[in-house]
Amino acid sequence: MSLLIRNATVLTVDSSDRVIDDGAVFIEEGRIVAVGPAAEVEAAHPAPRRVVDGSGRVVLPGFVSSHNHVGHTFFRGRAEDLGLGCVTGQYFPMATVATREERRAVGSLTYAELLKSGVTTTFEMEEEADVFAPFVESLGVRSVMGVSTCDADVDAMAKDEYRYDGALREAQLRQAVEFAEEWHGRADGRIQAAMTPNMTISSSPELLRASREAADRLGLRTSIHLGWGEYEVEVIRRLHGKTPFEFVRDTGMLAADTVCAHCYVIGASDPDVLAASRAAVAHCPLMNAVRGHIAPIVEYRSRGIPVSLGIDNMFADHFEVLRACVNMARIKTGDPTVMQSPEVVRLATMGGAEALGMSAEIGSLEPGKRADLQMLDYRRFGLTPNLDPVRNLVYHAHASDVELVMVDGKVLVEGFELVTADASALIDDAGVAAAAAWDRFVAKYGGIIAR
Repeated sequence: MSLLIRNATVLTVDSSDRVIDDGAVFIEEGRIVAVGPAAEVEAAHPAPRRVVDGSGRVVLPGFVSSHNHVGHTFFRGRAEDLGLGCVTGQYFPMATVATREERRAVGSLTYAELLKSGVTTTFEMEEEADVFAPFVESLGVRSVMGVSTCDADVDAMAKDEYRYDGALREAQLRQAVEFAEEWHGRADGRIQAAMTPNMTISSSPELLRASREAADRLGLRTSIHLGWGEYEVEVIRRLHGKTPFEFVRDTGMLAADTVCAHCYVIGASDPDVLAASRAAVAHCPLMNAVRGHIAPIVEYRSRGIPVSLGIDNMFADHFEVLRACVNMARIKTGDPTVMQSPEVVRLATMGGAEALGMSAEIGSLEPGKRADLQMLDYRRFGLTPNLDPVRNLVYHAHASDVELVMVDGKVLVEGFELVTADASALIDDAGVAAAAAWDRFVAKYGGIIAR
């Protein structure tokens, strides 16, 4: 099928960051065929099967969120005021009580929320990633997915005790590899598998080495939480006598195919470790700010360390991530001019595509690339007057302004509504699932924090 979006302002995010005021995008068989001035594109492609009027709208690539836990929407309204105590006090213990069906319900809602927020590609790591794969396939989004493996006793972790279980490690690795073997490349290539050990404190050296071996053998990317707290630094120093960055490097886990989530607590030598590895940082500024930290991404970028943006968990509006990225960079550096609007749009699109190894296919609106895009209605409160479409996007747009979203040339959001899923059912199912899981959590741990 062919589709023409015409008379729109087009933010290409190409190598020149072209902005085409009266522009058009022509799509055929899931790929972008032409991008340019509307008159030229329409003249070259006069008979599209469908025409979308982009008057008063802005079209840009879909966002690529490079770090997500869709099932962690369990913690919306539970973890925001707890600082880092939620990691061992809620996140890991919840894995012992939540059912697969409850996780599926909450995660499906989150995938839909992200899609409505203009996110067309996610890097998702979760204890039971396989439970989301069928919904990803039917919803139509693009997702790199990995089982968030752990070989630590999670109840002992809540007491600051660290014991690693070989049998658990083998079971977790088997689950991750079997998921990859079943789902990698499925859904017309929209689902890609990854090896994703959760974090340094929950991973033995053996788990990290085995994860690297499996990733190399299967041709998969990797990801891990890294540099997320002073507690992590203390535990890894106590257990292994080195920094978390050194620990991950020395196990072979840290490489150019690795996406490191957070990286906001760093020692003097850690940027050198990151730069030498050529790994990418998934910067999650909204979540980081809630926890009282700011990653030094301006320094990272000056060192040539790749940076992308992620929403992490609990939050639903990816435009807030863009704003947090700008604000946190300016607070961190004390410079109100760093992180200009075109730069943050690039981090949210091409930055993510590069981190995920997909920059040849997605991340910009250019001929030959897959038609993953979003269209915002700028004739709405908060976006008028439209004197600069890029600045308006970064500083003033919201998920509620996203009128249309496409992935592989298929319309998944139209008229501000989901096309491929029932929004009301997703909301109802997630609410019931979260309430049931928290009832069991409180019954087991005596409150909303495991002690």
